[in-house]
Amino acid sequence: MRFLILDPDLSAASQLSDWFVANGWPQPGIAGSTHEAEQWMAEKGGCDILVAEAWLQPEDGPAFRSRMLAAYPKMRVVFLSALDVSGLAPRMAGCGFVAKPASGEDVDAAIRALFEQPAPQPAATVAASPRPVAVATPRAVAATPTATPTAVPKPAVAAVAKPAVATPAVATPAAAKPAVAKPAVATPAVAKPAVAAPVAAKPSAAPKVAGAPQAAAPAVRASGGSPKVAVASSAAAVQKAASTSSRIAVRSQAAALQVKETELPPDELVGRVVGQYKIEAKIGEGRMGPIYRANQANMARLVRFYVLDPKLAADAANVERFVANASAKANVNHPSVFAIYEAGESDGIYYYSCEYDPSSSLEQLREAGKLLDETIALQVLKVTSDVLGNFATSGVKHEMITARALLIGHHARPRVANIAAVDPQEPGETATEINRLADILKSCMQPVGQGPQLGVHALLEQILVGEGPASWPALHQSAVALEPKVAPQDAYKLEAQDRAAIRMIEEAKKRQKRNMLISMAVSLCLLATALTVAYFTLFANKGAGKKNFSRMIEIPAGEFTYQDGTKVNLPTFYIDEYEVTIGQYAEFLDFLEKNPGAEAQFAHPKQPKGKSHVPQEWADMKDLNPPMPGYYTRAIKWGKYQGAPLDLNSPVFGLDWFDAYAYAKWKGRRLPTEQEWEKAARGTDGRKYAWGNEEEPKRTNSGRDLDPNPKKGGEIDGWKRWSPVDAVKSDKSPFGVIGMGGNVSEWTATYDTDPQSGGFQIPVIRGGNWRNPDFTVTRRVLLLTDIQSDNALGFRTASDTPPDKK
Repeated sequence: MRFLILDPDLSAASQLSDWFVANGWPQPGIAGSTHEAEQWMAEKGGCDILVAEAWLQPEDGPAFRSRMLAAYPKMRVVFLSALDVSGLAPRMAGCGFVAKPASGEDVDAAIRALFEQPAPQPAATVAASPRPVAVATPRAVAATPTATPTAVPKPAVAAVAKPAVATPAVATPAAAKPAVAKPAVATPAVAKPAVAAPVAAKPSAAPKVAGAPQAAAPAVRASGGSPKVAVASSAAAVQKAASTSSRIAVRSQAAALQVKETELPPDELVGRVVGQYKIEAKIGEGRMGPIYRANQANMARLVRFYVLDPKLAADAANVERFVANASAKANVNHPSVFAIYEAGESDGIYYYSCEYDPSSSLEQLREAGKLLDETIALQVLKVTSDVLGNFATSGVKHEMITARALLIGHHARPRVANIAAVDPQEPGETATEINRLADILKSCMQPVGQGPQLGVHALLEQILVGEGPASWPALHQSAVALEPKVAPQDAYKLEAQDRAAIRMIEEAKKRQKRNMLISMAVSLCLLATALTVAYFTLFANKGAGKKNFSRMIEIPAGEFTYQDGTKVNLPTFYIDEYEVTIGQYAEFLDFLEKNPGAEAQFAHPKQPKGKSHVPQEWADMKDLNPPMPGYYTRAIKWGKYQGAPLDLNSPVFGLDWFDAYAYAKWKGRRLPTEQEWEKAARGTDGRKYAWGNEEEPKRTNSGRDLDPNPKKGGEIDGWKRWSPVDAVKSDKSPFGVIGMGGNVSEWTATYDTDPQSGGFQIPVIRGGNWRNPDFTVTRRVLLLTDIQSDNALGFRTASDTPPDKK
């Protein structure tokens, strides 16, 4: 069985995985993003069960599910979330749902309930969501559904609603349930999860999605049926009561707040068109300029539109800071933080746009005399501690939290403004910021005694006197602990036979676990022996044999044909014969580790402060238990990564432009300009491919034979993904430079205007790669900003002087 858990919170995913393994399930895979999940499915040849966070970026969970169903139509899905999913519910038909924090038992019950239903039919029950188009600067975010049927219940948490980014459609009236055609197909024979002993089936936590077939609660798989069914029914009733009570409390407070977006008096920009944006209203003031609501014409969506104050724009340092901060914000990936779309400049106006959610800040609510009760304050505390804990773990620098940065949207959904910054004006230590958050919430809450009493006031008092949680994870756990726990009101009605049934099931679980542990111990001993033998015979010393690729090729001065026929004359220069390898880049990182502070010598002037030069996916994820090896470790120990061969002689990847620049400077070199790159690749006769004008796919490692099936791929050029830089010598230019048609594309020193960003300058990428079928040496791409990376993108270095002869 192919079982995958997809959740950006890898720690929670790992704990859930451990529970399933301990309870007799096969080992689930773990993915932190839809990209990783898609790769996992490709390597495994599909997916039978997917347990996924509903709110993902850049596409949400239902959109990812819809796309994957086209390839894997029998896949069953259970969504998880601590946030309100009512906006996603129309696209969650046929799925399970469990509110976070999710226990293994609840997810297990939701999965089992799904296997009582027919397999999903994407053509009839799910509207396929298009894959987001990659653009240059913006971090693409999937469009949010605009209609929210009121008949859809929310999960049993004080939940929050995903806003619409365009003019909302009229919601379906509560009395009218939208009809969804149920395909007339026979229930497919699907193997049920192999769990060894009788287990009491818990009620499915899946929401009753409008239009979805409603399956009855699954019967308990054990003898003596009626007592167990009674227990399950009682639990279901309790869960329903808890969910209803929680929703009523949140809706009541949301109605009392009457959250509306505040519009400020219009200024000279209101009504104007800036790039692709028509500015509709001024809605706030940021640290560096005004904030507007704008309509992005080319995407037909509303955005929050941040503009650099014209007075500040007169100083180049302010412009640099504004753009750098936009880049820092674009790297933040959290469902409760506004996602940045793009940055740019038009007619001297510098701006960036982000996700739109009509909302009011705590500062605005407080000034209007609208105070939070403990129900909403608890959700603000949970969301904010989760966001800032994520910032701390990810090393995201940010401005100090303020009442202006804490926002309440529709259905009382808390959000946090994107306060990431390259060089914060008001940075703060964790303890100071926790105190600041407590002080803000205390000033924005109803007095003690009004509304529901959950203990939030008491927790805030503990923090302010120095006796509360001292870290963001601890504060988040404390907030979760305050959420109301609903006990069965009719527990006393359980008869003795019900209690006996529960005890019997628990004993069966204990026996199953003991037997499983004994079997696992024996199996692990045998497996350890076999793996030891296999390792030393097949895999040991995979990282050995690192080659020397220091040779540079002289490209003589003279004229060459550039792009579509332009004649360009360049002086003599030197360029690496091969792409920079993993082994070579490891030497650079080793130098930096042994020489703390030395990285400043090699940093570009515009490099974000505090930036690491460790490529994405390079390092081991030591915060996981057990640790997850990064691709450098895998290249050394196992010679394989993502189902493809990888060793120290393969090209380095996953690094941004600043990483490539720093390495080149460390080597006493530079990055080649794009004209130098093209001359080195095609020679002086204007050829289309490195070897000539004939298309010969076998001569380069390109995407012509890329296949998502892990058992296929590489049939044309011999390589599924990366190849050692010297493996495909037929991809050779007239000057003798290797690998410019494929393997990985390459950063250059040249910047050009991104046509999709309204004037934003980004680096030019040249050459083909293992993922793209185009291997012409005239291939020129403007796609990523200088702080973005890709696992099909590397680089090589250049020099104006001959390399040292050693």
